[in-house]
Amino acid sequence: MKKNVTLKITSKQYIESLEPSGEAFKKSLQLEDSLEILTEGTVYAKKNATYIAYDEAEEAGLQNTKTLLKVSDNALQILRYGEGDDTNMDMTLEQGILNITRYKIPMVGTMDLEVYTHSLSKDLDDDGFGTIDVDYKIKFDEFYSRRTKLEVEVRPS
Repeated sequence: MKKNVTLKITSKQYIESLEPSGEAFKKSLQLEDSLEILTEGTVYAKKNATYIAYDEAEEAGLQNTKTLLKVSDNALQILRYGEGDDTNMDMTLEQGILNITRYKIPMVGTMDLEVYTHSLSKDLDDDGFGTIDVDYKIKFDEFYSRRTKLEVEVRPS
């Protein structure tokens, strides 16, 4: 049964760099951008997974776009659909796994992104309420690489 929910989605993008640390280097994260969205959606369970669906925010430039999060035991799958139900993104995040994701951008075309998931934790109850935290790195070409920390909070409406 679908339940109406309130979603608080926080996304922070970082630039990774290596900083000198004694005789070696350490990774440093510099906050580049952050976004927090409050939106309404639905949550439901189906075949050993929890699904969270919502409409993307116009402020994020994603009007007429729907997103579906599929939360299973070991993975978070993010499906994004644009007008005409074309899949714009199908990204699977699994801790310690490098996946290749196809991402369709209007007027640019389709590009392949490398996505490495550093960590994924889910604390959802039987009703689908709780939080999902994921830390992943997206890379395409040798020019673009960003680390993202995403938190999705699912609350009753």
